[in-house]
Amino acid sequence: MASQISTQQALVQESFTFKGVSKRTKILNTAVNVVDMIMASEMVELTGQGSFHFPNFPEANKSFQVLYFKLAFDFEGLRGLFNGLISIGQPKGVILEFERELNSYTLKFYTADKLSVAQYFAKITKVISEEIRFKSILKQIIENQKSFEAEGQLLRNEFFAK
Repeated sequence: MASQISTQQALVQESFTFKGVSKRTKILNTAVNVVDMIMASEMVELTGQGSFHFPNFPEANKSFQVLYFKLAFDFEGLRGLFNGLISIGQPKGVILEFERELNSYTLKFYTADKLSVAQYFAKITKVISEEIRFKSILKQIIENQKSFEAEGQLLRNEFFAK
């Protein structure tokens, strides 16, 4: 009997292996176009862009890109969170700055680093999306709790009134 149970346990362990459970994350491939990614994001509005090469050093074969964007109207309330996330740190080769006078952001990077730029931008937008989701769920919970308390108060009033 004991050998039968251990055989069943072994079969269960073989068929059910533990895996890391997490939300689906999109894996970015190397053919990433950062401009298209920013234009597709609903959080930001691309306001300008530029790029240049280094003609004095053609052997370096480097191209530099600059993107200018601002937060979309619906996301302006999250400017503090966005600025906080970019102030935490940036990967090597990525410079993302907030220009207070223009109320816009400047993203500077070498074209060779476009994958790390895309991953960094995707990470920031993911954190902000999760914050928005959290706040909406928390708001629903608070509203449900208030409704429950109001119903409880109404029941107590009815119970003690008679």
